[in-house]
Amino acid sequence: MTSPTDRQINARQRAGLMRTVRAGFAHHRVGRLGDAEVLYRKALAKDPAHADALHLLGVVAYQYGKTGEAIRLIERALPHLQSLPDAHLNHGNALRQAGRLADAITSYRRALALEPKYGLAHSNLAHALNEQGDYKNALTSAKHALELIPEFFGAHINCAIALIGLERFEEAESPLRRALNLAPARAETHRDLGLVLAKLRRFDEAVTYHERGISLDPGDASQHCALASTLHLAEDLVASEPRFRRALSLDPDRAMAWRGLGEVLRASGDIDEALWCFRRALELAPSLPEINRSLATTGQHPADEIHLQRLEATLANPGRPRSERVSAGFALGTLLDRLDRYDEAFACFTRANTLYREQLAYSGERFDPVRLRAQVDDLVAIDKLTQSSAPEGWGSASEVPVFVVGMPRSGTSLVEQITASHPHVFGAGERREVCAIFNALAAHNRSRSIEKWDRAFARQLAEGYAARLGALGNGATRVIDKMPDNVFALWVIAALFPSARVVYCCRDLRDACLSCYFHWFAEGHLYSYDLADCGRRALEVERLMAHWLRELPLRMLVVEYEALIADLEHESRRLIEFLGLDWEPACLDFHRTRRPVFTASSWQVRQPVHNRSVGRWQRYKRHLAPLLQVLAEGNSEFS
Repeated sequence: MTSPTDRQINARQRAGLMRTVRAGFAHHRVGRLGDAEVLYRKALAKDPAHADALHLLGVVAYQYGKTGEAIRLIERALPHLQSLPDAHLNHGNALRQAGRLADAITSYRRALALEPKYGLAHSNLAHALNEQGDYKNALTSAKHALELIPEFFGAHINCAIALIGLERFEEAESPLRRALNLAPARAETHRDLGLVLAKLRRFDEAVTYHERGISLDPGDASQHCALASTLHLAEDLVASEPRFRRALSLDPDRAMAWRGLGEVLRASGDIDEALWCFRRALELAPSLPEINRSLATTGQHPADEIHLQRLEATLANPGRPRSERVSAGFALGTLLDRLDRYDEAFACFTRANTLYREQLAYSGERFDPVRLRAQVDDLVAIDKLTQSSAPEGWGSASEVPVFVVGMPRSGTSLVEQITASHPHVFGAGERREVCAIFNALAAHNRSRSIEKWDRAFARQLAEGYAARLGALGNGATRVIDKMPDNVFALWVIAALFPSARVVYCCRDLRDACLSCYFHWFAEGHLYSYDLADCGRRALEVERLMAHWLRELPLRMLVVEYEALIADLEHESRRLIEFLGLDWEPACLDFHRTRRPVFTASSWQVRQPVHNRSVGRWQRYKRHLAPLLQVLAEGNSEFS
């Protein structure tokens, strides 16, 4: 039996231990970790099971980066601290640092079960969910955190990262700017804001933030890598390449920098060096599907079956980020297609498309075939524009612009590469200016009927664009604007560039749609992730082009992909003659032409012509019922 005196002595000892722990915590709060550690260990020397000392010493170990020790100490304390939210929060932090994301998420949720309004637990839960790739739930947690601790910059960061993961880039800008206001010296936030602005195609602003991030932390390879990625997206290969090389000089084992450098070199036409970079990246990070996809889209076969199994495991693993699973699905499908394992390939493409379509739907992005049909109906109805004198005097008389349009994956890149092999032709790639010009016209002439639009303003826009094309071409007689979706703006082109030429690329719709379905586009193309939607979109493009060919007073040439493949010289001569130029044999050696190509076909257009893609749909016919049904209903040719 314990005497009253013994109980008094024990109480004094407990009080003394608590004073020691509290003194340690006072040092801890102001960042004097060494002093705090000494006092926590002093308490544990007298009572090795003291829960508060174990817990807080575990926090110190976590802050020192001693993750394993932190987990062991906190887990010794937890049985005695089950009702303390902080203990579960700190346990979660250590588990997350150790890469045990599922366990960390469980700990954060235990903390929140005890204290539902624990803002830091919501924020850290969002952080872990972001790392897991569960951006939908991460966004929910981040928003809860922002309601509770709006002045904590980390909650804004976690919100932004979730939005970026969901590809909601416009929404991500605001929380990043708020985070910068709260912590302006945090280099990573400048980096991330730069990447978001680049996705919004505000490249000058993006570069400014990247440069600020680099000035704050010049030794951080990720900062240089981010700037290089933005410059690549802006199609500035000359500036992008040395930035990737700078990142690699700081961190030679950064796999994604090797992959980025490879993408730049491939776009430049340095295929062999690009492949070396991709292979080096794969050596460093064999499980990253983005690297496998870069290799697959550069014509490479899988090294072995283990390579395929690794991609399959990523695709099938719901614990991996959705973007990695989608990338793995497209990479694996491409590799299996190249091995003639068509049923397996189609299954992978279907899973990847389904995953990405679900993510787009959650972000509020869906293809709307009814809206598209109404849009085409409206365009077809603009007879007064195409037949009256209203467009006269609107635009530029320049013959420099050549617009290549059609359904994506219908041969537009091949046509550009052939024509750009002519010494008097420059291929400017996919320009976005025509859409911007139309938006500017519509905004400037709001509430006016089209025939009363400001002609001087229209002419100014047209001449400015023609001048920019001329500058890009550095004196070239013709400059190619290869934006397939300009098919929806040909009436504007007819008004603004009446002397321009238009090349309409068409292809067997079954092959074109299948090729779209097998490709993960960098942005847009919401229809491409569903076979039936691919068919609906292709039919509307075909219907609209049939109307434009009848009605528009433009010089237009139809180039059929199958005819181009079957008789390259004849069709290439037609193209060059249509451009009003003398024939050049170099056009037949288009695959040897060194020029930047930024589209999905950057590797294909540097290969000699082949017919492997003609009739490709037949290899997958058993899987194409949704597409074939839509095409049959819309065009008797496919019945």
